[in-house]
Amino acid sequence: MNTGKTSLILLIGSLVVTFLMWFSGFPLFFLFLCVPLLPFLCRKKSIRHCPACGWETSGNERYCPYDATPLEMRDPD
Repeated sequence: MNTGKTSLILLIGSLVVTFLMWFSGFPLFFLFLCVPLLPFLCRKKSIRHCPACGWETSGNERYCPYDATPLEMRDPD
């Protein structure tokens, strides 16, 4: 499951829990509105680089924009 779908599911769930807690009289709604942001905060950054020209990105690109070589994964050390 990708991060976008996970965040959407967590957002809907947190809104339901927030409404139920607000309806019950608990003022913790700000806490539950932050729950959908957790997948974005906990994911690892991966760096891809081109073995031919050395171009690097941390985006979603799979191929080098300069020479169309498939990018290789590298640890962000």
